[in-house]
Amino acid sequence: MQTCPYCKEKIYSNALVCRYCKRDLPDMATIEGRSNNWIPALIASALIVTGTAFFAYGFFKERQDWLDRE
Repeated sequence: MQTCPYCKEKIYSNALVCRYCKRDLPDMATIEGRSNNWIPALIASALIVTGTAFFAYGFFKERQDWLDRE
């Protein structure tokens, strides 16, 4: 059971429409603030940026070593 965000009556958890006020129910995860989908995206972005930075550093270091040998 959950509470309707509009009329505050107890309704079934899988309800799409409140049986008391007849309003369509929004996704309850967004109302309760449990949407943390940005955390995995942030971690993935940080890993990609870090990996690219290490790759570029190794490439330019190897290039500089190659130029110094000539």
